[in-house]
Amino acid sequence: MTTPLSAQSFVRLLKAPTDPPNPESPLKIQIASAAWDDATIHIQNKHELIAEFILTRLLKDKSKTSDNPVIDARYWSLLHKVLDSSVGAGARSLKVWLGSLLNRTPLAPIIISVLTLLRDLKIAEAKELLVLVRPCFSVLWPLGVHKIGVEMLLECFGAVLNVSAELVDDEILGDICEVIVSSYREALGNAGNKKKLTATFLQSHLSSWIHAISPSSHLSPQLNKAVYVAGTETLFSLDTLRASPSSESLFTALSSSPNSPSTINLAISLLPRLFSTHTYFLRRYRTSLFPASQSKIQNRENDMRMTSMAFFASCLKLLAENDLSWEARVGLIGIIESERICASQAVGEVEVETVRENAVQVLEEEKTEEEVVRLALDVLAALARVDYDVIEPVVGRVLPRLILTRPSPSAHKSANVLLNLLLDFHSKTRTLHAYSHALFDACTSLSSIRSLVSPQEFYGRARTSAILAHTHFSSLAQALRTFLTPTQVKEAAQITQTLKNTFNTYQNLSSLIIIGEMEERPRKKRRKSVSDSPSASPAPTQAMREVDVRALSLSLTLKFAALFLSNLPSSFVTAEVREAVLEAGVWAIEAARSLLCNRTSKIIWADQMTGAALLRFAYHLPAWRCGGEQGCVQGLLEVAKMEEGAEDELVLEILRFLFAWSSRSETDVKVETVLDVALTYIEAQVEHTGRLMILFLIVERWLDLVDAQGSISSLDRLIKLIFSISPTSTRRVDVQGLQPKDVLWSVLHNAQFWEMGNIRTSVLAYLTSSPDSLKDSALDQLSSTYCLLLHVPPEYLTKQARVELVLRAMVGDVTISLLLHATTREKTTKGKRKRDEGRDLEDVQQTLVHIRIFLQRMGKLGYLNTSDHESARDYVKHLMSMEVSDNAALKKATINLAELYIVALLRASDKDSSASAACASIFCSLAQSGFLDEEGVPKLFVLQLVERLRQDFSVSSLPDLIIASIKELHAALTPVSHSDVINTLPASGTIKAWARHLSFGRWLGVASTLTSGYSQQITVAFMRNREKCKSSAEILELLFEELRCLPDVDRGMHLDLAVGVFVFSGNIKSLDEVVSSGCKHLSVDDFSHILGTVYEALESTRFPPAQCVRLVHAATVLLCDAPQGTLKVVQAFFSQCLNLFIGHAQFFAGPVDMKLACLEFVARQCSDRPAALRSVDPGPIHSLLSKILCGSPTHDSTTTPAVFHTSTTILNALVRLRRDLVVHVLPHLGMVLRQLVSCIRSLRSQLAAKQSRIVTDTLPSWIAPSEPLGVPEARTLARLFTSLTTKSVPRVHMQPSAEQKAESLSKPFAKHAAYVVTAHIDAVNDPLCVVRADVRRELEPGLFSLCEMMGTHSRDAVMVSALDAGGKSVMKALWKEYEKQRYIGKG
Repeated sequence: MTTPLSAQSFVRLLKAPTDPPNPESPLKIQIASAAWDDATIHIQNKHELIAEFILTRLLKDKSKTSDNPVIDARYWSLLHKVLDSSVGAGARSLKVWLGSLLNRTPLAPIIISVLTLLRDLKIAEAKELLVLVRPCFSVLWPLGVHKIGVEMLLECFGAVLNVSAELVDDEILGDICEVIVSSYREALGNAGNKKKLTATFLQSHLSSWIHAISPSSHLSPQLNKAVYVAGTETLFSLDTLRASPSSESLFTALSSSPNSPSTINLAISLLPRLFSTHTYFLRRYRTSLFPASQSKIQNRENDMRMTSMAFFASCLKLLAENDLSWEARVGLIGIIESERICASQAVGEVEVETVRENAVQVLEEEKTEEEVVRLALDVLAALARVDYDVIEPVVGRVLPRLILTRPSPSAHKSANVLLNLLLDFHSKTRTLHAYSHALFDACTSLSSIRSLVSPQEFYGRARTSAILAHTHFSSLAQALRTFLTPTQVKEAAQITQTLKNTFNTYQNLSSLIIIGEMEERPRKKRRKSVSDSPSASPAPTQAMREVDVRALSLSLTLKFAALFLSNLPSSFVTAEVREAVLEAGVWAIEAARSLLCNRTSKIIWADQMTGAALLRFAYHLPAWRCGGEQGCVQGLLEVAKMEEGAEDELVLEILRFLFAWSSRSETDVKVETVLDVALTYIEAQVEHTGRLMILFLIVERWLDLVDAQGSISSLDRLIKLIFSISPTSTRRVDVQGLQPKDVLWSVLHNAQFWEMGNIRTSVLAYLTSSPDSLKDSALDQLSSTYCLLLHVPPEYLTKQARVELVLRAMVGDVTISLLLHATTREKTTKGKRKRDEGRDLEDVQQTLVHIRIFLQRMGKLGYLNTSDHESARDYVKHLMSMEVSDNAALKKATINLAELYIVALLRASDKDSSASAACASIFCSLAQSGFLDEEGVPKLFVLQLVERLRQDFSVSSLPDLIIASIKELHAALTPVSHSDVINTLPASGTIKAWARHLSFGRWLGVASTLTSGYSQQITVAFMRNREKCKSSAEILELLFEELRCLPDVDRGMHLDLAVGVFVFSGNIKSLDEVVSSGCKHLSVDDFSHILGTVYEALESTRFPPAQCVRLVHAATVLLCDAPQGTLKVVQAFFSQCLNLFIGHAQFFAGPVDMKLACLEFVARQCSDRPAALRSVDPGPIHSLLSKILCGSPTHDSTTTPAVFHTSTTILNALVRLRRDLVVHVLPHLGMVLRQLVSCIRSLRSQLAAKQSRIVTDTLPSWIAPSEPLGVPEARTLARLFTSLTTKSVPRVHMQPSAEQKAESLSKPFAKHAAYVVTAHIDAVNDPLCVVRADVRRELEPGLFSLCEMMGTHSRDAVMVSALDAGGKSVMKALWKEYEKQRYIGKG
């Protein structure tokens, strides 16, 4: 533009009908941009003209398919400049001219067009456009939203629902969408008739809304919640619910949706959430929807429940025949439970019964998926929580299915929940006998269940089912012992007669079927071509299947009967019942003998299971103590010994019964005989499930009997079986959850096991048995032996055994090391080892680890022979010469063992010259070996030895020969410690070696010839790459070591760098010990400087909160380990920090981590160094506590109880340790105690927003209103109140002029105690707050202490002047409880 534009021509160009206005002229947006950028063009209200042009263009051309100005960055950029510019003094305000413009130009269509067209742009282009749109939107929307109708805002809301999934994570777009949704909700709340909005929403936006709030939604959680709330406020508004309380239109719209199947699938997961929200709105509008008089409140509740159940019925119709429906059913029933929409008084009975029947049918179907079974059980459990009467009719159908359900961890957990609910109900109603009969009926009804699964598989399922699991059995046993009534106990005798009749029926059926099969067998001819393989064996007949099912039913019935009869309450058991129970046990023994012993053919599976159940029944009663005749159980022993194909369960029950039988004083079965049969059976396959159970039975129950009566050979076999189990062996967990290693650990951790003399002899014999050579299996035995010895109490090893084991360990160490060296060399030369040669490298190294840890343990206990100095020297050299690659455990064990030998030699060097020579030889060999240049065992050993020498030895106590060799070692360590750090940061081992070299030289008294600056270079490199560096502790140690060792170091720079490393390192806990040990040796000036550095950093505002927290923590660590002579420095620094904390909001109102750090700083000083406190400190301390405990309008998402506990710790320390200072600030103490009492309040449920805000504004920011403080905090506060009456002597540095008496704050604080009590009364009496009963109970001891301080005079004054009627009643109740427990001098 060569000539300046006039206002008239500028307006004419912008309002021209074509763009560009003339063929030779530029585009209108270019003309407008040039006019805006050209400061020489003076046009009145130029910004208004350009803004009107842009908005008009965006509105009119929003539907263009090409060159759409809505997505043209030039328009939004110019609009941003216009809106953001400063106008002249004579111009109208932005709100005036822009508001008038937005009245003429609708804003909503433009925003809808922007959100819609963003999906057509590339991600990068869309984000660039949003950067320009956001500032324009933030100015235009607040001014134009009030001019937009609610219908148009609904369309904007619909545009938000369809935003691009790729862009929704963008923070700018998310903020825009949240503002739009918030505006729509506000307009919706102010709208008159909302029925039209609901109809429009259902017709146009329902599908998009469901996709937006579904679990797979791409919206952020905050926006997702806002969108859901806006949608439900539209769907469940008062006008809509008046027209249709049960929201049938919602389900009609879902069914008729164009994308109905996909929309319904997404809506299914949302149904519980919608049901809960619908119920909430019904309760919210209940007075308008269900008008009723005062006398018919119950009718209103029933109408509301019926409406909710109608919504529930609509949900069920939507869920019908849908595979994804069961999880939604669980959620819906959960809402019925939580909202107390009970199915009583004929409210929703049909719908609930429908869900119940569907769940039972799922359990009765054999091929149902495990997840569906779990969900069906969850539905039944939810129904049981709603009302037990709902599921009572189907309990008889559910229990058998729980027995036969396929084992699954998830279904097992759900079944346990259901069983616990059944058990709890019958326990509370004292009807456990009915539940027990239901279990018996479930077992007997198994024979009527038809299935293609074999009875054997059914029995396997039953054994692993939740109903027969230990969890249910233990709970049922406890309930029987506690809740059975005397009448129900008397009826127990009837169970025994029922068992006998059931067994007789089974035995008669079994005999008839076996006889029938014997008669039919000769008629069948077997083809000779048929092989004898198991697959060719004929299938069991239907009759035998019937017998097997009967046996299964009887076995389970006997198991429940044993549980019932063995857990009768002893106080209610009469002589008649006891006699009947014992008679049943004797009958079970005879029945088992008749079933198992007198047989001429192989015992069938059914008889085996029945016999095992009978023996188990007899064992649990227990009938073996007083029943049976001599010689009546020999046949059972023969069955366990000779029967081929016997089930493991039968053998287990026979052996358990025989062990019990043989423990009697008069018996014909010896323990030795039973143990021999058991060991023979186990030795066939020790890790087999059944055999492992027998071994576990012996170890857990009969070990004392075996030790007392078992032979030596049997004990040796038993110990060999136990110790042959690998400590790390794993396999699939069986029904009992038993692993082979569990047996081994139960023995090793059993103190009784080690006290048994005969068994201990066998253990020592097994451990000291020497293999012929260290080859193959012998090496395995050596590894297993020393792995076991790590868990054997060394006190139980005899002196001879210790000597032999130590000698064998050292020989094995040398031999295995040579083998490992040869294996490693062969692997290096050939590239790989042959599979048939050598040992696995990891196994060999693990064996060495076990051996060396064992030797180290023996050395620490004084059982290692170090008097042979030459042997010790050779062994240490052997340890140092071994190559260890990457096995950290082996390195650690080697270094610790070598250190143990070296320390023993050093301690013997002042009395024996040979020990000095051995030590000197070891140190010289290390110095001359050249291994110190590598990161191997020798270098790590030397570094660890340096620290041990500094702690336990002085140079003057060692002989000159050793000192000379140590100096040679120090000189050899020097070259590997220094490296170039200009380009790369050294490894942590190198930095550690440099620090230890300096401390080594300081210990030796050798002046360092190296120059300083090495640690400074490392620190600078660390600051550049602190995110990747993991060696901050080593760097900090080096900085402190250089301060102590190097004379020409820049001490101020070193101390500043030390603070920087501490603050900017990742793991701050690992540095506390380094700082504590380092600052103890600082001078007063150095310590004052480092404290000044920390304070300057805290005082500046350039550090983010994370670094400020670390600075406060650094100050805490420095004060706790201050060097001697720095009391005044510490006191001044502490006072400065207190004033800093209370003067800057970032400390008391910042993040919760900052609050905790500040409180910890004060607490450590008050608790650890109370004498350092001055009279000026209590005031700022109480001020800081008051600021942290004061109310806040904003709160964290989670409560941090540590703030409360640390605050009480500070006050407790002041009250107990510095009573002389607290007595001058008692009003401050009273105010802080009132604030602490106020913190334990919680919101009353179902408060409105304004009411909730009234309470939450008085709570501190670190308390989330949804997570109030609880019992631990009340207990801590009560302890603080009680400490006010505890007598103590102040801790001070000055010597008192006279002997101080122990006194308390009872008298001084008596005038202020009333205000603390009234704070508690106000909290209890507040209608918007709740102080839980358990919290009040825990507070009572502290409140009683305050009452004792108050006295009756202060109580009466408070009653008259400070309390209303409710407060007076609370005070009377509190004082009444106080009087009850008050000691009045009697008794």
